[in-house]
Amino acid sequence: MTKLYSIIFGIILVIGFLTRFLFLDKYPVSLNWDEISHAYNAYSLIKTGQDQWSTSWPIFNFRAYGDYPTTLNMYLSMPFIYFFGLNAWTTRIVSALCGFGLIIVAYFLGKEIFKDKKIACLLMFLVTLSPWTFFPSRAVFQSTVAQFFLSLGILFLIKAIKKINFILPGVLFISLSTYAYHNTKIVVPILLFVYLIIFFKDIKQKFQNNKNIFLVTLLVFSFLLIPQIISTFNKDSQARSRWVFAINPATINQIENNRNNYQGNPLIAKLKYNKVTAFSATVAKNYLGFINPKMLFYNSTQNFQFNIPNTGVLYPICLPFFYIGLIILIIKSIKNRGISLFLVSWFLIGLIPAVVTVGDFPIIRAMTILPLPQIFIVYGFLKTLSLFKNQKSKSLFTILFVLILLIQSFFYFKNYLTDYAKNYSSSWQYGYKEVVDYIKTNYNEYDQIIFTKKYGEAHEFVLFYWPWDPKSYQNDSRLNWDFHADWYWVNSFDKFRFINDWEIKKETENINQKTLLITSPDNYNKNNSTLLKTIYFLNNQPAFDILSL
Repeated sequence: MTKLYSIIFGIILVIGFLTRFLFLDKYPVSLNWDEISHAYNAYSLIKTGQDQWSTSWPIFNFRAYGDYPTTLNMYLSMPFIYFFGLNAWTTRIVSALCGFGLIIVAYFLGKEIFKDKKIACLLMFLVTLSPWTFFPSRAVFQSTVAQFFLSLGILFLIKAIKKINFILPGVLFISLSTYAYHNTKIVVPILLFVYLIIFFKDIKQKFQNNKNIFLVTLLVFSFLLIPQIISTFNKDSQARSRWVFAINPATINQIENNRNNYQGNPLIAKLKYNKVTAFSATVAKNYLGFINPKMLFYNSTQNFQFNIPNTGVLYPICLPFFYIGLIILIIKSIKNRGISLFLVSWFLIGLIPAVVTVGDFPIIRAMTILPLPQIFIVYGFLKTLSLFKNQKSKSLFTILFVLILLIQSFFYFKNYLTDYAKNYSSSWQYGYKEVVDYIKTNYNEYDQIIFTKKYGEAHEFVLFYWPWDPKSYQNDSRLNWDFHADWYWVNSFDKFRFINDWEIKKETENINQKTLLITSPDNYNKNNSTLLKTIYFLNNQPAFDILSL
């Protein structure tokens, strides 16, 4: 790398570091319940060797609320929590590190694919600034951890085409990614199979002289990936997918309703409305969604924990280059079975977990394709650049592109730190820390504490922000929970009771002991309550009322 590109590499690295780590404990403005669950279960394992549900060292999944997340993020966060305590920094540090790591991986992927350091720097720059990579790097997303290991594994697999020694770390890291997110359990086996088909001749030629490497690689595959593939079919791993899979109870009910309401021949109704047609329509619609400019560049998701509202996961300046690059790669993949075919295959396979599900535009489930969108953009940009006849025109066009990209990035980051942080703090369940701080200060003054479930599983926030001794929690005789509606509901522990918001008034009509009530605004009986404090979201809308009964 020349001195100039060393400087450029360093500048991008600094930008990547700052965007991932600066004010990590403050933005997003609060820890959500998924983040809390990962961290407290890690804390519980450190203290007791069991998670909060008294399971010893879970391997594939751990129990959260109604689903079973994968374990890798939890285990990776344990050293940070052990040495630096239970807080927002130690909770989010693994995601930030993996998000930052993806930037570095992108550079080396760029070198392998484009054989040019300056183009690799451009790819690295795009990955650094992209909302699709930036946003999930600042909170606990299993997909961020999985994608770092998946892309790192793919990098080594690509390098292994020429130097077979790299196949071992490639299989190791790509297998580890399956312990980070359920989606990679689906993607990795298929992607490895396709990789072997595409590069079979290259790998076969190296087999005779490198049998030991292949043997060790096979052992790693057998030890890490085969058990994970088997675990994919157990009920814990499928707890979430039962409801988000394209063919779920709601979809089946809709098929039955459509058949019953069909006015024509019943046989035609069965041919028109069935699981195959419903599944095919969902998959086709979702695949098209991932090449839809409105979704990618302007609106993206309506889940405000995944991105800023009404913004794309890619910047509008990149729109034409994305499609030009995608078309170029498809054409290249038809002409030869090399790296182009592998990249297109990665795109199609990586989207499988996202396209076979229903709901909002699934940008988190689709992170298994990163940094492919940025690679497409680079291909498209280079093709466009080649149309200019002289170096001066090329330089001006590049400067203009980078300048517009920086301007759009500036406004995105400004929005993230100001309007989004203020107006969507409720999406991050802001207010729980302030409530728990108040309870902790006044804990000894009350016989019982009643807490609304309106904004999520309040017990988890109490456990985390206190932080509650895990052993005491596990052995608490007053711990009461039940399982219904595919959800684990904690109803009480210690002197805490957790009640549905609509039940608050009825449950607190006749209180015969000194009680602290935390409820949604104005949701209490005025005749026996004294308002002590109101906790507000950052947009000054009330979140919780705290009362003495």
